[in-house]
This record gives sequence, structure tokens and C-alpha cells, in this order.
Amino acid sequence: MTESQTGVLKLPSVSLSEYHDILKMYFFKINLINEENCMHSFDAAEMMQLDPIKNLCKIYLNQSIDLTPENCLIWWRALKLYNFLDLSKRALFCLTDNLADFVKTEYVIQLSKAELFEIISKDDLTCKEDDILKVAMNWIEHNNPEQEDVQSIFENVRLDIVGQQFLVNEVAVSKIVFENGAVRGMIQYVLCSAQPRHTSTTRFVANRPDVFVLHHTGKTLLSWFTSEEKWEDVSPAPLDPGWGYSAACLDDKIYITGGFKQVKCTLVYDTIRKVWSVGPDLNREHFYHCTAAASSKVYVISGFLTSTIEEKSESETQWQVVGDLRLYRKRAFSVTVGEDILVMGGQVNYIWLKYYNRSDLIQCFNTTTRAVTNLNTKLRCITYTLRGSVHLPDVYLMDSNSNVMHIQVTDRNGEIQIENTLTAKFMSFGSYFGIVHRHGKLLRFSNDGIMKFNLAERKNEESTFPEPPRIGDVYGVLII
Repeated sequence: MTESQTGVLKLPSVSLSEYHDILKMYFFKINLINEENCMHSFDAAEMMQLDPIKNLCKIYLNQSIDLTPENCLIWWRALKLYNFLDLSKRALFCLTDNLADFVKTEYVIQLSKAELFEIISKDDLTCKEDDILKVAMNWIEHNNPEQEDVQSIFENVRLDIVGQQFLVNEVAVSKIVFENGAVRGMIQYVLCSAQPRHTSTTRFVANRPDVFVLHHTGKTLLSWFTSEEKWEDVSPAPLDPGWGYSAACLDDKIYITGGFKQVKCTLVYDTIRKVWSVGPDLNREHFYHCTAAASSKVYVISGFLTSTIEEKSESETQWQVVGDLRLYRKRAFSVTVGEDILVMGGQVNYIWLKYYNRSDLIQCFNTTTRAVTNLNTKLRCITYTLRGSVHLPDVYLMDSNSNVMHIQVTDRNGEIQIENTLTAKFMSFGSYFGIVHRHGKLLRFSNDGIMKFNLAERKNEESTFPEPPRIGDVYGVLII
């Protein structure tokens, strides 16, 4: 390169004062990062490959960034550019949570087409759908897009939860709708449809799934936390499997397996018909084990007294032993990635030992080849009990030692890649709980109720959710 011959390295985008600050921080360990120089310092440190200064910038942004409706778009763009994924999500949440204020700013018309579509296509927006449509129409009015783009924009709006008065008085009579026949047809269909309109005014509520909590009190094994945030008990099961049972969802059915009293049992709850049935016995004794669904089959994995893996499809009448972890794994958490099942954390016992060790181990079971491999990547925390919420590529994990982890799991040409992106502290609690990720927050379900943890701010939040209908150990959470 030229610099090897001239001995001079030119940094035209770095000012002299910024360069002085870089030298002071690197050689004298002085932290000079502030709001004005943070991104410039990061840019210079990136060019100069000075990781300690880049880390100072990341720490400052995590702790001090002040997001408002006026600056969140600028921050969103900058943080995406520098690949600060968690922070860019936080900026986007600020934008969408305050969309009613954002639409009043000049920045709404400065959105690129790709940015607009990224915002309005999100399924978990907590803002009113009226405000989403106002943003879209304001952008269309000032950017004059092609008619096909106008149609695509309206296809990404939940017209069925837009306020009817706003839809009739302002949208249906607008020039945008009048000049686009396809959009006019969408509006007419919603207004004239015989289908009952949703009472929800936000996508977050309208799209929110039902949560089934593995809530053990005798034969009562499930509690239903509905999309309207109400508790309902599921009818008692035909038998009590005892503590330490596990469950997984396959289509609209919940498969409950094992337990201390009935270590080989299978119970099936049909969430549509709301009825229980008894399935075939397992081949081995399983409790404190994992249950997972993959490739249209249910898998029962290891546990307190066995290392085996068993498999069953809905149509099959018997369980089959199809694999072996070569370890007893207790209170671990499973994640399905395509045809692979990852078994994470919990307690591990090499077969000849008489005690369990907390573990950061991740094992991979391939449901096609039935091979078991130990991944080189470890969890950042050694866990005793591990529970999680999966929305690939994002996996949110929590253990009984109050550690919160966020990892990203991807399948690249048949090879599982895991990136640890966040470790934080929640608050101390016991081993019986389950978690769900909702819009940047983790909801922790236990016999004490529902607690809330804000991932972006890394702190607990006050919960306004109703108390559970009864007290009982919680072994996990399922999403339908």
C-alpha cells in the first residue's frame, strides 16, 4: 500500500482535535467520549483498529443514549450503519412507540422507501394502527411513489383495526385512495365486510399469541394466559405426572411427557377442541427433561435418569428411541433450528458420576442423521436451570442465577452458528419459571405472578398483569 512507501497515513475524515482525543484515550486511558464525539471517535477507532476505544463508545451508547421522537430516526440509521443491532432496535422501538409524535415531525417524509416498509411491516407494533396509516399517507403525499408501491404500502397496514371513523372520514375520501383502484377496493372490502371488526387498535394486541404456562397443581397442568391478558385454567388432565414434566407444541396440540410420578407418560391437550387424551408410554424414564418439536415430530430428550432421545409423530402409535446425548441433562432448554435441536445449559452428569454439574454446554441433535455433536460455542453463563423464548434468529435465555442472555442462532449451509450478543442481570429467583419475549421485554412467569424485564435498559419494570389463578410450580411456557 502507499503508506508502506511514504510512511504517512492520511485520515481525511478525522479532525485534529478528534485525533488528539484518540491519542489521549489510547495511551493515557482517559475516557473522553461524549454525545458530540462518540460516533466520530468510533469511526476513527474503526479505521485505526483500536478496539479499546470502540468499546468505550459502545459502553457510552448503551448507558447514555437519549432517544426522542425527534432524533430516533437519525440514531436508527447511524446505529444500523455501525452494526449496533441491539441499539438500533432500541432506536426503532422509540420511533414506533412514539409514532403519533414522530408523524408530526419533518423526519417522517425523509424516510426512505425501504425504511418505511421496514416500519409498517412489523407485526409487534404497540402504536395505534391509525398512526401507522397517517405516517404512510403523509409519506405517500410528499414522495409521490409509483401506484404499485402505494398498493404495497396499504397491504402492509392492518385496515381491519384502523378506527372506522378515521377510515371513513379521512382515508376513504383522500386523493391517495381516489387515484388508486386497488387501494379503493381494499378500503371498500373492509368497510363492507360482514366479518366482525377487531376490537384491538394495535397490532401488538391483535397479533399477540396465547401463552400456555406449565403450571403444576395435581392434575391441573396448564394455565392459559390469553391474548387479552386474562388468566384461564385448562381443565384437569386424566392423571398427575408429578413434578418435573416437560412439554412441546406440535400444530395445535400440546404434548406433555414424563414427570416424577409418571416417568413414562404422554398426555396430549388439543387447544382447539379443548380436550385431553392419553398417548403411548415412553420407552425410558424421563423427568426434568426437554421436549421439542421438529420436522413434524415430537422429541423427548434426556433427563434426570436417562441420556436417550425418543421420537414420535402424531400418527405413530409408539415412541422410538432414536438418539443418545451420552450425558444425563437436567433442567436444560431446547431450541429447534430447522432439522436440528440444540440442548443448552442446565445440569450435566457424565453417566458414571453421582452428582450434577451446572453447565454452559450446547449439544446439537440432528433429527435426520440422528447424530449428536457438542458445539464449540458455550453459553456465557454456567446455568443450573435454563429457560428461554425463541424467535429465530433471536433466542432469549434466563437462568435461576438471575442471568439474562441474548444469543443469535443461524443455520449456514447446515452449520449452526451462535453469537452471544447480551448478558445482563434480572433478579434472584428459584428454579421454577418460564419466559416469553414481547416487544423488547422479557415476561417471567412463576407462581409469584408475572415479572417484566426491559432488555434495552437492562432493568426490571413494574408489572401491571393480573395475578395467576393459583399457586404451583412453573416448568416452562409454550406459545400457541
